[in-house]
Amino acid sequence: MSELRFMTKRRETDREYVSQREFAELKRAALETFEQERRERETKIYEPSTPELTANAARRSTVIMLGSRVAVATMGWIGSVLIARAISPEQFGQFSLIFGLLGLLSVITDLGVGRVVLAKLVESNPWEISLVTTAFISLRVVLGLLGYILAVGYVWLLSYPAEVVEATAVAGLVVVVATPSHALSVMYQSRLKMTYVAVAEGAGQLAQLIATIAAVLWQPILIVFVIPALINEVVAAAIKIRGVRQGIAGPLPASRAQFRRWKDMLVEAIPLSIGFAFITLLSRVDVLMLGQLDSFESVGLYSIGYKFADLLQIVAITIVTPVTTLLVASWPDKLDAFRERSREAFIVLTVLGGASIAAFWPAAAEVLSLLYGERFTVAGTSTRLLVLGACFSMLTQLGLMMLVASGRHRTYPWVALGGLGVNVVLNFVLIPRLSFNGAALATVLTEILLFVAMWTVIFRTLPVRKLFPAVPFIATSLVGALAAITGTLGVERFGIPWPIVAIVAPVVVIGIFVVLPISGGKPLLSLIKPGGETA
Repeated sequence: MSELRFMTKRRETDREYVSQREFAELKRAALETFEQERRERETKIYEPSTPELTANAARRSTVIMLGSRVAVATMGWIGSVLIARAISPEQFGQFSLIFGLLGLLSVITDLGVGRVVLAKLVESNPWEISLVTTAFISLRVVLGLLGYILAVGYVWLLSYPAEVVEATAVAGLVVVVATPSHALSVMYQSRLKMTYVAVAEGAGQLAQLIATIAAVLWQPILIVFVIPALINEVVAAAIKIRGVRQGIAGPLPASRAQFRRWKDMLVEAIPLSIGFAFITLLSRVDVLMLGQLDSFESVGLYSIGYKFADLLQIVAITIVTPVTTLLVASWPDKLDAFRERSREAFIVLTVLGGASIAAFWPAAAEVLSLLYGERFTVAGTSTRLLVLGACFSMLTQLGLMMLVASGRHRTYPWVALGGLGVNVVLNFVLIPRLSFNGAALATVLTEILLFVAMWTVIFRTLPVRKLFPAVPFIATSLVGALAAITGTLGVERFGIPWPIVAIVAPVVVIGIFVVLPISGGKPLLSLIKPGGETA
């Protein structure tokens, strides 16, 4: 009987042992499956395929961004026209002053860090990229908040009217949202995946235009007109975030921010940050000085010219942004590719600048009257000068990106400081005498000086020959100037309708260089057609 109980208990023990062993095996298998899924998930998130950093990919990004930004500029123009017609010249001057101030705050909110971080995003391993992007985004969040405080503090301390202070408090939120949003754009840029950025910017601008139309119809006052700009940035940021979470912009940001990386970013970007600060001050100080030395109405008339000049800046950014990625990837091992990409971008920007002058110079007053009303035709001269200055600014911006890509940007602050000093002196002298025309003349003279200084620095610091395409630059400048003079005479003396001149003149300029060789025996078309060469 005792033996039977012993055998029964032995069987129960064996069954319990088998159950425990099976449970352990199932547990081990489950853990292995979980670990495998975790590794696959991390591989998918942190180890994307190698980005296609080729000239062809850069051209695709350029075409996509150019189309998007033309649409954005068009919608922005429509919005500015509606606002200019809906409020008084003084209120439009206040509106322009607020957003001029916010643009000036990019001195604080950008600091040039994005251009330095781009090199890390192109070259680093996936884990490093995740940590860098988190630190970069968090840094820009802090800079955006600082910019907001400075904007509101500025208008409050200088005792601007109460409606200006209130509108700045609302409009300043644009800086809080846009500053970290730009960090996401840099992520897309590092992979030449600019389609998402194009979609985000287009959707944001469309939302802004719809909100502006609603404001014009129901509540056309200053504080309401600044809200659509905030809506723009919120919509754009939301779309960018969605793409980042899907891994389109590269490795996802890490879950923790290593704040110690801020120091490395800022120290490395100090020369560029200082130079960029001076240039930003240079581009916006004229608006603030005009507001102090003249009137809000002059600010409004002068700021209209920047609507057209900014269009050329949009074109420049669209072309230079993907080119910068290629320049970073090609330096210093592929100097031939560095030279070719730089020259191609320079020539394309020069031809576009010449065509823009040929189109706009003869028709400036008529375009202003058509879009903004008869009272804005007095700003025809200042607008022409600002557009001319923007043509030189495009080439200066390309030169700066070449210095950044090669790590030779430490002389840039001195160039920018010299330009800022000249601009302030010229504004003090010319604004009391010529009002907003004086401010425009100061701007164009300063832009020419900066262009010469920037390319002098490139000649002396970059160990690459034949970076500056002198013959194409001179030929394009002469053809553009001749077309502008001929078109102006045709409109003013011979009564040729200005829309015909505005269309024919730039087509002639571009057509000449599409047919004739402009660089190394190649016409313009060969420089912009798709190709598969790598950076």
